[in-house]
Amino acid sequence: ISAPTEIASPKGLRFSEVTDTSATFHWARPRTQADSYQVTYVPAHGGTSKTLTLDGSESQTLLPNLTPGVTYQVTIVALEGRRESKPGSDSVTTALDKPRGLTAANISDSEALLLWQPAIATVDGYVITYSADSGPPVMARVSGNVVEFEMSSLTPATHYTVKVYAVRELAKSAATTTEFTTDVDAPVDLTTSNIQTENALLTWKPPRADITGYILSFQSAGGTIREVVLSPTAGSYNMAQLSASTEYSVQLQALAGPKRSRVISTVFTTTGVLYRYPRDCSQALLNGDTSSGLYTIYLGGDDNQPLQVYCDMSSDGGGWIVFLRRQSGRLEFFRNWKNYTAGFGDMNDEFWLGLSNLHKISSGGQYELRVDLRDKGETAYAQYDKFSVSEPRTRYKVHVGGYSGTAGDSMTYHHGRPFSTYDHDNDIAVTNCALSYKGAFWYKNCHRVNLMGRYGDNSHSKGVNWFHWKGHEHSIEFAEMKIRPSNFRNLEGRRKRS
Repeated sequence: ISAPTEIASPKGLRFSEVTDTSATFHWARPRTQADSYQVTYVPAHGGTSKTLTLDGSESQTLLPNLTPGVTYQVTIVALEGRRESKPGSDSVTTALDKPRGLTAANISDSEALLLWQPAIATVDGYVITYSADSGPPVMARVSGNVVEFEMSSLTPATHYTVKVYAVRELAKSAATTTEFTTDVDAPVDLTTSNIQTENALLTWKPPRADITGYILSFQSAGGTIREVVLSPTAGSYNMAQLSASTEYSVQLQALAGPKRSRVISTVFTTTGVLYRYPRDCSQALLNGDTSSGLYTIYLGGDDNQPLQVYCDMSSDGGGWIVFLRRQSGRLEFFRNWKNYTAGFGDMNDEFWLGLSNLHKISSGGQYELRVDLRDKGETAYAQYDKFSVSEPRTRYKVHVGGYSGTAGDSMTYHHGRPFSTYDHDNDIAVTNCALSYKGAFWYKNCHRVNLMGRYGDNSHSKGVNWFHWKGHEHSIEFAEMKIRPSNFRNLEGRRKRS
């Protein structure tokens, strides 16, 4: 009896196209074709086995649904009828799978946090490489149980490409990739200097990024936000038209196309003025306003009682409220009581401030009077160390003190007299002085001063007269009357010392 021949075992076992989840298993068919093949594969360190039955004409098969990074024992037997060959066996280790879901979070101008989902395979670690569009790549390695990495010392406003792959011994996975762009870095060292009542100078140092400009905004508490766009080369800005004694908050950020840096900020307070609501021109001068011209003063320092006046900031130290000016003859001064009570004219030319205003101003403190006269190149002045105008029921009586000056003392004659106009005759003369001499003044019997007389009229006592300088028969070309506080010199000295 002859024994049946043994079925030959498949030979030439090998693997190709090994990935993290599959592998192709190859074998060489024996000379005698088998009816079928049975391929079994199982994790080498324990697990569920899987069996594939294949036609005898096959010489390879795909092993699907494998676990990444696992070694599988693969066995093949040939079947013919009820006989089977001795098994052939080999092993294969699947590739490491790559980490998934790689993202960059918490991106700033110099840092970013990388996050990923771990590989299914057991790995020794992860290798991270990142590079800018220009410049060498940076490489780092972290442990296999870590799923994040903090990148630092990045360049602002720069595009980065990041790759992460898993490693175990000599094996490494495919890389997973992401891209991101760092933020624009902010300017630094924002500083305020040269802080004044209405101005302040801002300076800063530029960011490292290539920028296209800056946005600067500043506001006071409850105030309107003021915003300016500056060129990329700017390193300073002079803030103007600020309010005195006011706290301002400033914010600055850099622009790079559509991207903006984080905001840097500072706070400063403008210097205070001595007098927030100056009651006269001397207080405006002490606040630092040194040019002659129109100013708003506040009667009694009350912000609800503003009054526009002309301030002479140059004569004898300045600080004078001008209440009368004659210089051109363009304005008619032969007017009634109502006009002289309220005031009239153009403060930049000829005008009268008004008896009511003179009373309100002079009743708020002790004032001195100055009269400036000019005629054909000659000048003269008269100064009185006291000046006041009484209330309306006295018909605005005038009071003057001690005289000094070069024009001669013509005003003392009028001390204590009420004001007169052609329709309010309050003088002691038999005649109506205002009507007779074409003016208005604190007439007595009648005048030594007639600065509201008819301009250019050299007939006796009818022109613009200051008797002790040019007599009664010469109309003076230029005349101003003005007042300031009697203690102005003391205030000015304190200001200079401070």
